[in-house]
Amino acid sequence: MKDYNALNNKFVQNGLVIIQSLSTEISRFKIDRITDKFLLKFLDYVLSELDKVKIAIENNPRFIWVQIQEEIDRLYALDKSITGITVQLDWKQGGNRAFYKLEIHRGK
Repeated sequence: MKDYNALNNKFVQNGLVIIQSLSTEISRFKIDRITDKFLLKFLDYVLSELDKVKIAIENNPRFIWVQIQEEIDRLYALDKSITGITVQLDWKQGGNRAFYKLEIHRGK
């Protein structure tokens, strides 16, 4: 079974390295073109957008999928014969539930 946490960490680290590299190159380019005010404004904008991407990569505020994957990995390690897992996601108390079923096909 794949180590999804290690794979996720690899993608996160690669993304952060790419952002840092781009930020460094843009900062160097700004020094080379210090007299071009319009270009400097554009490059400042690009740097601010890269900072937003960095924040999104580092924080991943949307969903705690890693926690769910860790629990699936733990359960599978305990019993290799399981064929699925039922997950209920509640964002508030109440009985009005939707149903979603997904069959995951493993690539070969």
